Amino acid sequence: MKSLVCCLILISSTAFSQTQPATGDSLYLVTYAVGSLWNQTKKPTEQPYFKEHSAFMSKLMKEGIATFGARYSDKGMIIIKASSRTAANEIIRSDVAVINNLFLADVQKLTVFYNSYTAKPTSDH
Repeated sequence: MKSLVCCLILISSTAFSQTQPATGDSLYLVTYAVGSLWNQTKKPTEQPYFKEHSAFMSKLMKEGIATFGARYSDKGMIIIKASSRTAANEIIRSDVAVINNLFLADVQKLTVFYNSYTAKPTSDH
């Protein structure tokens, strides 16, 4: 599982190689797991706060705060730009789905040590 996350991080370097953080900003990896509110018998779109979470993610992308997002296994991840880990946590903790424990979110500083171009896959092969 950790190797999959590392692979995703390396592949994701393309997503932010063109848009490095502004001076004073750092990159943060946010991983998501389902929380106590998640109902295993319902589809994601039927979960409470899921639509609001999707709108929140769209807002972060449009504002240039989130630079990359992916799902793997039963987890999700995004990469965000913020001035500090405290600021990154404040951003993520304002998501109503995180507030209400639909998702658990973990925020960690991301230090890119390898940055290369990887073409986006065209299919699920």
